[in-house]
Amino acid sequence: MPVIIDFHAHLEFKTPQRTYTAAEFVAGMNQGGIDKSVLFGNDQADAGGCPPWRDARAMAVPTNWSDEDVAAFCATAPERLIGLTSVNPNRYRPERKVERAIKEFGLRGVKLYPHSGFYPNDPRLDRVYDLCSHLHVPVVIHTGPKAVRWQWLKYNNPLYVDDVATNFPDLNIVMCHGGYPWTEAFTVVAYSNPNVWVDLTFMDYIERTFQVPGLVENTVHRLVCLVGPQRLLWGSEGPYMNLPLFGQHEPDYYARSQQYLVRRFDFLSEDDKAAILGRNAARLLGL
Repeated sequence: MPVIIDFHAHLEFKTPQRTYTAAEFVAGMNQGGIDKSVLFGNDQADAGGCPPWRDARAMAVPTNWSDEDVAAFCATAPERLIGLTSVNPNRYRPERKVERAIKEFGLRGVKLYPHSGFYPNDPRLDRVYDLCSHLHVPVVIHTGPKAVRWQWLKYNNPLYVDDVATNFPDLNIVMCHGGYPWTEAFTVVAYSNPNVWVDLTFMDYIERTFQVPGLVENTVHRLVCLVGPQRLLWGSEGPYMNLPLFGQHEPDYYARSQQYLVRRFDFLSEDDKAAILGRNAARLLGL
């Protein structure tokens, strides 16, 4: 049986008052037939650096997860859960946070959230990119829609990822969510840079929310033709999600997501599907 890896998961609240335990998280994975989940840390800067109109009650997912929390959560099922750190360039010497997360806590890469107020090509992140390149760990960059009202959409334009990919050619970079509404830029950046991988997570939500029929099929088909299936990754956002702008889901979404984003396409061979649903993630993370 092919290994199924959810490359794009979060430690998430179902409601602002309730978070799921690691045991419940793994139970959701079991229900959905997921072998391993890659859990992203979340660092969107300190409260003092956030816009004054932000209302934390409007978002069910906390904006910061410490590396210690991510590592401790993953340590409850180390054979099933893989943690990534996150960093914001407003941190003092952000590369120090990343180095500690990888070397001391055993986290396996970095997730960036530009819509918290920075461009991916921010020079303050150059040392982070250089470090990750030397340590052979990937950097995952959110592109496309913002998650909640108080974030800034402009920072999620995938065009800025081209600077990073060009300046750090040995760094493995993952662009998330198909880059909508900048799908063309997303596709060109992925095609132009062999060190850029593509994450398909959430594209079904994007297609439905913004009423763009065929967005998923057209984007996946073009990426397969231009980039090839070996740099495509599937993810689900995790077994539990609740975002004010997009709605929520629970573990029964695992199967629906795999079907809609990967399994239904006849232009993918069974080997291609197995690669996108797990084998590519294992190769990227050196599992």
